[in-house]
Amino acid sequence: MIDKIPDNIVTVYQLDAQPVRGRIVKLGAALDKALGSRYPDLVANLLGEAMLLSSLVAQSLKFKGRLVIQCHGTNTGAVSLLMSDCTTDGHIRGYARWDDEKLKELKLDNNHLGANKLLGGGTFSMTIDQGADMDQYQGLTAVEGERLSDCAEHYFKHSEQIPTEIRLACGILQVPGLDSQRRGGGLMIQKIAGDKTRGHTDEEWDTARALFNTITDSELLDPNLSQEALLYRLFHENGVRVVDTAAVEARCKCSRERLEKTLKSFDKSALKDMAEAGAISANCEFCDATYIFPLEEI
Repeated sequence: MIDKIPDNIVTVYQLDAQPVRGRIVKLGAALDKALGSRYPDLVANLLGEAMLLSSLVAQSLKFKGRLVIQCHGTNTGAVSLLMSDCTTDGHIRGYARWDDEKLKELKLDNNHLGANKLLGGGTFSMTIDQGADMDQYQGLTAVEGERLSDCAEHYFKHSEQIPTEIRLACGILQVPGLDSQRRGGGLMIQKIAGDKTRGHTDEEWDTARALFNTITDSELLDPNLSQEALLYRLFHENGVRVVDTAAVEARCKCSRERLEKTLKSFDKSALKDMAEAGAISANCEFCDATYIFPLEEI
């Protein structure tokens, strides 16, 4: 049932004759693989929202690079660090650091924990990375609201001056006879600035926002509802068309070769200090892959 409709795709769309453009993404296997099984549900859902957001925004970049989202929590929250990045090729990965005891404590006080409670406030940032030879661009805002989409909307409003609406949903899909799978969906609309041709665009934008706000989490997570069908359901009265599509996959930048090169930069005494039972074990925080290097190899 999950395979009937394509997943793991970002779709760019435009409302016909309207000052509104946007992107939609539905992630199944890609999100499930990127998240893995090491995170508690609340942390996994929050990190999943970050991955959805980075995959949506990365497709707006006009150059080869990546979009990095980071959240730094405070000591009143359970999640101290949240990080996700997506390249313009659609490669997503993410990592979260959390405190189990603090998470249990928060759950006792509140059954509904959003981004603001899990992070305890803190900062939200988007970084545009164009590569080693180019300067990075970063925008920073406060963590506010129950979802990361609230932080992102605040960021676009104040850092980019672009009216933006974003809805993100992440959860677990249970299908009889199959293993459970984490899924996520995200929808984004942005207002195109008025000009002499378009004139004032406030009314059209308000209409698009009203339609956008009717979307539900279940629609974003439904594996049997295609992106095109969902866009038509929301915006068919005024017309909506697909402009472009791009695939998304879970792919980490770590590799045995890169780690081996790094280890070989240390002197022999340092390598011996790092080794246990004649080997060095290195773990990637993003994909949780473990690499074992016998000392005689390096």
